[in-house]
Parts: sequence; structure tokens; C-alpha cells
Amino acid sequence: DLHSFPTRRSSDLLVNEQFHITEVVSVALCETLEPYINKKVEIKWPNDIYVGDRKICGILIENRLQSSTIKDAIIGIGLNVNQRVFLSDAPNPVSLYQLTGQETNRDALLNRFLEAFELGSQSNTTSIDYRERLFRKGKEGLYEDKTGRFTARLTDVLPDGRLQLVDSEGQTRIYAFKEVQFII
Repeated sequence: DLHSFPTRRSSDLLVNEQFHITEVVSVALCETLEPYINKKVEIKWPNDIYVGDRKICGILIENRLQSSTIKDAIIGIGLNVNQRVFLSDAPNPVSLYQLTGQETNRDALLNRFLEAFELGSQSNTTSIDYRERLFRKGKEGLYEDKTGRFTARLTDVLPDGRLQLVDSEGQTRIYAFKEVQFII
């Protein structure tokens, strides 16, 4: 179902602040899902939602710009709700049904998300909440970039949305979207 709703902002969001939309949506999804599954829900940078090592949700955001501000955003959320079996070649999907063993009312889930989204869009702590929920934050993990695979610790996401890793040799590596891949 497609839903359109206005958000109230006291000021326009500047183009260089567009990652804030990703933060708000991601945190709202985590807060929405956790009461259903009683497990920690994390954000795999930049905008996939994970339970353990399994992907429950993906987010796509398209911003329309007007001068130096974001005029509006189209947010697409692919949340696995009542799917019992996955027939795609996706490597690690999971659904709410698989985690809980029961059907979830999608309208109630949507309403819970919209409430969390509205609260998050008005919160001053959303960026902090996003960073606290990062998948692999502070942990060693395997990654791959254009030079090959390497081990690194995820240390932060910069305000512009770039990922910061520290590799096993102590070198800081910073990546924009699609420049690095998590190996799971």
C-alpha cells in the first residue's frame, strides 16, 4: 500500500543533510520491529535493517531537490512481514513471521511505524540513535572494496553518511554508498 503523509519541520532540510532522512527512517523501523520480536534490531549501513545476520528490511530513498534544499522525498520500504518462505536468491532474508511464528497485522505495523517516524523526525537524538544501532559497530568484520577483501572494525558513520572503518593495520578507511560491501 502506498501512503503519503506530510512531516512537519521547522526548517527545510539542506541537500548536504539528506542522510538525516535515512537515519530517521532506519531508527523508526528498528523501534517499530523490536516489540514484535523481542530481539535487537540493527541497521546495516546505510539502510538495511537486520536481526542478527539476517535482513528483514531494505529502504530506498529518492530525494527531489529545489535549489540547496530537499523539496520532498519518496521513501520505499521493503519489509518482510508475513512471508513464510523466500524463493529468491537473496542470501540472508528473514521475515517477522519466521521470527515470531505468527501473522502480523500490517495496518497496525504501519501505524506503529508512522508514529515512530513522526517522533523521530522531530527528535534531536536520531543521529545518535542511528549510530548506536549500527550492525557490527565496534566489532571486527569482513568487508570488500575495489582492492579486495579486508578485515576492519566499524567505528562510525560521518554526518554526510559515509562509513568509517579502521582496518587490521590501523588505517582509517572512509566509504561512500556502494564503495564497500559487508561480507556476511
